[in-house]
Amino acid sequence: MSLTVKSLNGDSAFLLTFSPPVAPPSSPGLFPGSFTILIDPWLTGPATILSRIFSISEQKSVPCISSLKELEQEPDIILISQDKPDHCHEETLRQLPRDCQSTILATPLAARKIRSWKHFRPELVQALPKYTEGDDQTIYRLALPPFSPRGSCGEVTLTWIPASRDLSGLHHAVGITYRPPCSVLSAKPSHYLDLPLSPPASPGSPRTIASSPRTIVPAPYNNREKTMSVIYSPHGVGYDLIRPYASSHLVHEAALPLSALIHSFDRVENPWYLGGNISAGSPGGVQIAQSLLARSWISAHDADKNNRGLSVKQTRIGKYELEDIKKTLQDETRSGKPGVVTMTQVISLVSGQEHRIEKG
Repeated sequence: MSLTVKSLNGDSAFLLTFSPPVAPPSSPGLFPGSFTILIDPWLTGPATILSRIFSISEQKSVPCISSLKELEQEPDIILISQDKPDHCHEETLRQLPRDCQSTILATPLAARKIRSWKHFRPELVQALPKYTEGDDQTIYRLALPPFSPRGSCGEVTLTWIPASRDLSGLHHAVGITYRPPCSVLSAKPSHYLDLPLSPPASPGSPRTIASSPRTIVPAPYNNREKTMSVIYSPHGVGYDLIRPYASSHLVHEAALPLSALIHSFDRVENPWYLGGNISAGSPGGVQIAQSLLARSWISAHDADKNNRGLSVKQTRIGKYELEDIKKTLQDETRSGKPGVVTMTQVISLVSGQEHRIEKG
């Protein structure tokens, strides 16, 4: 089982390809049971907030594709994490046909904005509910059909976790999990279970907290296929916001350690009246990576852009290099208590570059 993360513009546009264990490495996204998610596509033209006088951003690096029509196939889901134009980019999204096969999942303000364009059929655009711990209805679930009648369904989930009292309206996280369908051929003989086509919800798996009070340990057993997990938070959120989701949903789904954290490296600050903190950067990401034992931490929203306008006149940017973040993670691990070890790969992808994560 694998996850391939591909950067489309060197910033916050990503294509995630989840593949079952039996998929060939040569064409993982085309194999039955695979699933693709396109995140925040911005491929052409500027991103303008209110007016060119207030804020306009232009990409300096060239996206690896100039149109969504150049993708090998339409993604299963298009995720729009917020309504700002560098994430919810009208010119790029309009490259898709009105009757496209993809489902557009967006935060509520972004969904309202996309519907206002009257480009897509209304039923294609769905608003993600705000996550509430213990309320299964606030997690978007999509079943993946089994490979065979004796197999079990897989599942993809997406969960929107917004920060409260966020003046800028930028600090969201979206949790993603992928559990592939299971069949006689894909399961290991010693672990195979002949489950019904629509398996009932299993009771909550045991939750255990390691000797470090902030680190969540994977459940010691789970009868289903293991699950890959992603936290996407380009502007960053505090770990305290993630903790309820991680200690309930991710533990229950046997989705830890976290497969990938997609989070900014750089810290960006504006005066309070222009939104205050714009990007939490490395200081926020370190705690999430450590606490969820992230396999990979991939930079998001850190590309060098041509930003102009009144809103950026007083912007302050704290740059964090890859080696500095690696050292911080190592120092945090050394200072932790025995039994909590993180081997997080820290990665910055240029436009067109991919990173593959395997899970046995």
